[in-house]
Amino acid sequence: MEHNPYDILGVSQAASKAEITKAVAVAMKRKQYPVDVIAKAQKSLMKPEERIIADYLRPVLPPIQRFKYSDLSALAESAPTLMMLPQFDELEKAIAQTTQEEHREKEHLTSPIAELFSEGVTACQEGRYPKAIKYLEDYCHKSPDRNTQAYIQAQMWLIRAYQLGGQLQRAIALCQMLVNHPHPQVQDWANKTLPMLSKETSRV
Repeated sequence: MEHNPYDILGVSQAASKAEITKAVAVAMKRKQYPVDVIAKAQKSLMKPEERIIADYLRPVLPPIQRFKYSDLSALAESAPTLMMLPQFDELEKAIAQTTQEEHREKEHLTSPIAELFSEGVTACQEGRYPKAIKYLEDYCHKSPDRNTQAYIQAQMWLIRAYQLGGQLQRAIALCQMLVNHPHPQVQDWANKTLPMLSKETSRV
């Protein structure tokens, strides 16, 4: 997906179905995008489950596209940590160890954004899922560098917080995004986690 449906139709994330329909007619006249692209954008925004993905994609798609051309050597060195994540086994221990190492190396760089990540993880571990979701969403939206292992881990924790907090559709939508992540280990984790989330949905 090269363009977000909101950008194709030129509407805001608060747009109603009537506004979306009107924007489709305008987009057809403007002819900036092919007809099939406009039709696909309309379909995405008319379906609640696809609109959730579009809402998430709008702020994160540009950095994800830039990430394809990033140097992933540092992330590759952390393969053992990511391999432990598919069923959340030892996840708390792995994240805590990574966080401690980062604090030891960069204590002078501690920032409110970094605190959002640690507070979100702690809240999730303690079962305070609404708080965990708030902290982790804020971290993901405010993070200045989305090409880091910490950012990927924050998204994984956010999926878990959504899952355990009863927001399975959001967990699935975010996990579907990670299925298309440029890094293969992240794709592997998402491909193993998504079926578990979908299975939970069928039981609800």
